[in-house]
Amino acid sequence: MSTSAIGSTAPTVNTGNATDVSGLTSGSINLSLAESVTSKVQPYIDHATAIQTEINTNQTQIAAYQSMQSLLQSLQSSVANLTNEPLTGTSAFNNRVANLSSNSAIAASTILSASVAAGTTAGSHTLIVNQLATAESDTSATLPLASSGLIGDLVGYPGDGSITIAEADAENPVQVAINAAMTLADVADAINATSATNLVSASVVNVDASHQVLVLSGSNPDQQLNFTDSASQGILQTLGVVSSNLTGSMANPTVGAGSFTINAGGAQASVTLTAGESLATVASDINTAAMGTQIAASVNANNQLVITAASGDPLSFSGISGTALSSLGLANSGAAAQVTAPQAAVMTVDGVSGVTRTSNSVSDVLSGVTLTLTQAAPTTQVTVQIAPDTAGATTAVTNFVAAYNNWEGFVAQNEAVSSSGGAAAGAVLFGDATLRQASLDVDSALTQNINGTALGALGISLSSANQLTVNSTTLSQVLATDFTTAANFFQSSVTASSPDLQPSTTDFSSFAGSFTLGVSMSGSNISALTLNGSAAPASDFTFSGTSISGAAGSPYAGLYFTYTGSGTGASPITVTSTQGMANQIYTKATNYADPTVGSIQGLIASDQNQNSSLTANYNTWVTEANNYTNFLLQQYSSLTAQIQNNGQTLNTLNALFTAQYGNG
Repeated sequence: MSTSAIGSTAPTVNTGNATDVSGLTSGSINLSLAESVTSKVQPYIDHATAIQTEINTNQTQIAAYQSMQSLLQSLQSSVANLTNEPLTGTSAFNNRVANLSSNSAIAASTILSASVAAGTTAGSHTLIVNQLATAESDTSATLPLASSGLIGDLVGYPGDGSITIAEADAENPVQVAINAAMTLADVADAINATSATNLVSASVVNVDASHQVLVLSGSNPDQQLNFTDSASQGILQTLGVVSSNLTGSMANPTVGAGSFTINAGGAQASVTLTAGESLATVASDINTAAMGTQIAASVNANNQLVITAASGDPLSFSGISGTALSSLGLANSGAAAQVTAPQAAVMTVDGVSGVTRTSNSVSDVLSGVTLTLTQAAPTTQVTVQIAPDTAGATTAVTNFVAAYNNWEGFVAQNEAVSSSGGAAAGAVLFGDATLRQASLDVDSALTQNINGTALGALGISLSSANQLTVNSTTLSQVLATDFTTAANFFQSSVTASSPDLQPSTTDFSSFAGSFTLGVSMSGSNISALTLNGSAAPASDFTFSGTSISGAAGSPYAGLYFTYTGSGTGASPITVTSTQGMANQIYTKATNYADPTVGSIQGLIASDQNQNSSLTANYNTWVTEANNYTNFLLQQYSSLTAQIQNNGQTLNTLNALFTAQYGNG
């Protein structure tokens, strides 16, 4: 609703271009048309001017109310994250941080990072990251291909067909069609076209102008890649991705216990090894298990285990348990050249070893803590100290102080007195009852002793100009050594004398004091409540199932409870509620500054409605003034014409008289 059409300049009327009749009279009367019209219309103009002044006064007051509303909203916002729950942003006193340290020269921050959920229990934990979770990464052989070279030109290319390269967790792997007219880049593109299903991506590395390598990467940690060629055509072997000859990467390994199955085409050999076996014994065990197949094992001159498939089929492993296969330095997939083995993250947490996860982002080991593992460091212990976020709380408190000082500066400006004892210039809301009451309500919450603590104990004092100042040293010390005391000053608390009654949200409650609740149950649902020994009126509390709520409009509104007891013969439970300073100011500021139902919005709407009516009235008076002006101008124009006609008649008579009688 706007009254912007009403300006600060006084209204006027237009006298047009009518002839001024003042020169057509003589003697003692000298009449100016403009002056005559204006003097007759002036009462209309005066009425409009008075209305204009009232409208402009209201506009000034509306602007002042809007500033008051905005400052209280800023104050409300500044305490919102000092309350029990984050009404906006996050709850500063519930926020937690993780401080990391290590017992070695390796910085803890290079091993892991940690984020902590609000309200997580403070404490200390120790972690060792034994290994990171990794996805499998393999390479082909170095192929004698230029960037435009065709795979059909490779020695031994078996003919066109299809291949499948997929992670073990791929549900429905799809085949990739391969033909001799493809470049290695074309092969990579074809593999990538199936990556959403097969969970494998491919790229090409140009070694030099005439050599290339195909790189294959899995999507998920701890998932091996499986390889198949259609009709055993050997495309993958020609590319050097898989091999019928696998050599362990370790010489003279310490063999672990476990079992696995060797696959080559349709042939299989299931092997079980015991810890500490020699390589010769391992080879013998494999050959015994593979008897009748074309799978064979031997030990080479470098004391490494070699497994071959005489059929030429690619080798792979399945049914793996224990550490036997990994201790031999053999991958659990059929890749000929494995760059990174698929493996889970392995940690030791608070002394518990062997904690494994299939991701380096771990959120289910420490309650409320998400760990991001970035480096394996088996000999370094990282200490994770969960603590309150004192830096965040300091920032939140100082933001509140700034918002309060801005508010109080506005209050002081509008309560200022001039030297003559009246309102000072700029004190638009001088004597305004709403401003006065809002100031008293905010200051009342600010100056209370809450849970045995006053604002001064936190290093925050009130100056003679009603401005808050912060002793940063004192505030930091309190937050560092007695964080709970500071939190209990700003936050509300609701406690029950029995663990059977669990309080929850209190941010919108204004109740302070104690009362008793008695609960009766029917089966697993609440059937009746008593309040202070008498049946609880529905206007005070409502219940459903095991939930209890303070009724809207009652003193208990905003209080919520969950009952977990039996209710049979239970004694009434005493509930004590204390309103924190931040919760009180948030509630009071909301009552005044809410843009929909706040009392200030009501005052703004009232002034705007009045201005709407005044604007209509103003426009009526201006219209009347202009209409009357037009009427007078018409009347004076008619009079001018008559005078002019009479003048012409007089001139004619004078001429006739002169002609008849002469000038004498």
